[in-house]
Amino acid sequence: MKRFAPVLAIVALSGCTVPLKNYDRYSGDGTFTSHPASSALCQDGYTIDLGPIALDKPDYLHRNLQGLPHVESILGVAIASETANPKSSALVTMTLRDETGHIVLSLQDRLSDWTRLYADDDPQHAFIYQPGRLIDVGVAPGVDHVQRFPIGEDDSWGTYFTPRTPAHYTLDFTVDEPDAASADLDVRLQVRRALNPCR
Repeated sequence: MKRFAPVLAIVALSGCTVPLKNYDRYSGDGTFTSHPASSALCQDGYTIDLGPIALDKPDYLHRNLQGLPHVESILGVAIASETANPKSSALVTMTLRDETGHIVLSLQDRLSDWTRLYADDDPQHAFIYQPGRLIDVGVAPGVDHVQRFPIGEDDSWGTYFTPRTPAHYTLDFTVDEPDAASADLDVRLQVRRALNPCR
């Protein structure tokens, strides 16, 4: 019987205490909103709203991201509807490039295959994103360690990445195959701080 080594969240002290409450270095597109931590044991969060995107017809957004905080972040779409459990099966392509034109991450998927995160007691709103792949790596006889694989530029993994400050990124989001059933959804492209257990 295999055992799994505990995965320890080892984070540098500077990464745990990145203050975002009064963060003012973001100068890219969209609206930056900070989310102060609920206690000293938690981490500040943030959301950048990059504007609406239609999923029921071909659509495209190009956005500039500059001055992002140096914390693990997630690209995704926030969706809302008048009914519970909003979802879409639109086929989309998301590509993030750095200031040199190198691709940090690029993927084409149906949103129905992405992970949906629902707010507490609010099943009408969801954030849809894509974690990368996890693999088991043997660290001792009968003991595996679960880790992310592969890891790309700027620690990209699925739609996760850790921005370099003050790097300049461009984000392209294309709706390749619309989903007519998504016509009533309110959909917005967003960047958020990676999830943490305090929020």
